[in-house]
Amino acid sequence: MAVLQHELQHVLEYATGELTAVGYLTDPRHWSYAVRLSTASRWSDFGAEQRATLVERLWLAENGLAPDQDVSALRAVIPWA
Repeated sequence: MAVLQHELQHVLEYATGELTAVGYLTDPRHWSYAVRLSTASRWSDFGAEQRATLVERLWLAENGLAPDQDVSALRAVIPWA
């Protein structure tokens, strides 16, 4: 289910026009999965794969599968959470 959340984030971004195929392919920041979350982090700071990874981490944390995750920090960054 966490992977489904990850992929649905991509679908959401394509559906809303936040991300396009050309935009994804031409901007290397969209290709990285590595995420370092801080109190100063904003959603727009991250590329497409990083945003989807944050959504995946939130699902895992909310379902008790990642006990070391900070749910409140993830919710503070993810606009729809």
